[in-house]
Amino acid sequence: MRIRLRRAVASTFALLLCLLLCAPAASATDPSRRSERFAAIDAYVRDRMEATRTPGISYAVVGPDGPVHRRPWGTDGRGRRVGAGTPFLWGSVAKPIAATGVMTLVQDGRLSLEDRVVDHLPAFRFGGAAHASGVTVRHLLNQTSGLPESATFDVADCLDADCPRPAERIGDLDEVRPLGPPGTAYAYTSANYVVLAAVVESVTGRPFADHLRRSVFEPAGMRGAIADQASARKRNLAPGHQLLWGIPAAIAGGVDNHGAAYGYTGGDLNDLAAFASFQLRSGRTADGDTVLTPDSVRLMREEGRLRPTGTRNGTGVGTGYGLGWRVGGPDAPLDDAIWHTGATPGYSAMLFLLPKRNIALVLEQNLYGLLQDGAVMQVGFGAARILAGGETPTGDGSASGYYATVWGTTALAATLILAVGRSFLLLRRPLPPASAQRRTTLTALWCLAGALPWIGLTLIVGQMGPGQLMNWVPDTFIALCVAALAGAMTIVLRLALAIRSSRTGGGRTNFGRTTAPPMPP
Repeated sequence: MRIRLRRAVASTFALLLCLLLCAPAASATDPSRRSERFAAIDAYVRDRMEATRTPGISYAVVGPDGPVHRRPWGTDGRGRRVGAGTPFLWGSVAKPIAATGVMTLVQDGRLSLEDRVVDHLPAFRFGGAAHASGVTVRHLLNQTSGLPESATFDVADCLDADCPRPAERIGDLDEVRPLGPPGTAYAYTSANYVVLAAVVESVTGRPFADHLRRSVFEPAGMRGAIADQASARKRNLAPGHQLLWGIPAAIAGGVDNHGAAYGYTGGDLNDLAAFASFQLRSGRTADGDTVLTPDSVRLMREEGRLRPTGTRNGTGVGTGYGLGWRVGGPDAPLDDAIWHTGATPGYSAMLFLLPKRNIALVLEQNLYGLLQDGAVMQVGFGAARILAGGETPTGDGSASGYYATVWGTTALAATLILAVGRSFLLLRRPLPPASAQRRTTLTALWCLAGALPWIGLTLIVGQMGPGQLMNWVPDTFIALCVAALAGAMTIVLRLALAIRSSRTGGGRTNFGRTTAPPMPP
């Protein structure tokens, strides 16, 4: 009896000790603590929404079985209240979705990661025949094909109704200079995923969007996902917002009908949350059916490594990118996150998986411009940091670069417009007395000022075409075009003044009439 009593006392003591030791862990998952954390995320997201002047935002904290907390705020591009069913575009969050679709083909034996692109697309000639023949499906997925970031603008963001299919776009990459041999250099570029879409269409014989629906959307439960113009119309997708001189305007509309692989996938909060839950279940459906094998999940979340001859920023051979996923990168507690951000003109989205905590965060917003990237994207990183147990970020995520660029360009345009007006007045009035050297210097300075916007416009258009500039930085592009036009007029008028001065020998001249200087007595 004593032995039994002693054992009972020992068991009770052990149980109490276990409860004491486990108390901190239990409190961390306590509903009240969790509610406090969700409230902190809510407050942070609302603050960032106000700071960036984002019209509409929608986010959710997601577990393996679906959302455990979600909040939509604001209005869409048609002035309607944003809800969990409001569709957004996700930008490059499409890439892990596309990579998932590719891995289903790999698992079925219809495609291999080591397949050469040219074996499926004989017309692929990026970097010349020798370079193109070394590019594999794996290189496309982990962004090590040698395509530079700037190649995106050669093949992406076609928003017309009759845009060419992916296979018809790859010829625009023929003259692009590779960063290095395949596998030796990392560069994030959507061009890789345009080529990848062409490969999948060659293998399946159907549009990439159709393959996504069958291989990812349906099994993951993404019932309202957008992958082309038809599905965007069906969901009544509103235009996104861009800042025009600091004021949000619903001017960004359009979907690349063949862009689902790299950026033109979308849907509502429930659709994005469904994909996050699917990933937290390691690629299994809600019913437990396997879509991605454990090996596929591991490969997708494994950081890519460059070949020994390659380095990334001179710091090593890790790329920070897996097969469609960004792997780690942010500071703790997000250093083990699997994540991706994305944007199209007027829309942006973020997805953060925290596998060790078995939870995720998804966020959509209907504002984006290329020059506000850091400020707009900060909301997702900050919210994920709070969810992972970190402190609420205190940085303001300033869009000072955007404001400096747009208002600086606008100020230049205004200055040159005033210069045009003054030059017209000078042509209509007698020229004030001035030395030839002074007139020559002033003419040269005004011509240089008039040429500045043309120089800037030439350099920018060399990287992005006029259509791309209007899509991504409309106000800055408009201001630069006005500045260039005013600059050209300034140059013409100042040269006309210089010619008139040289012909009259510095005499006083009226527009259309010349008066000789008085003769000495």
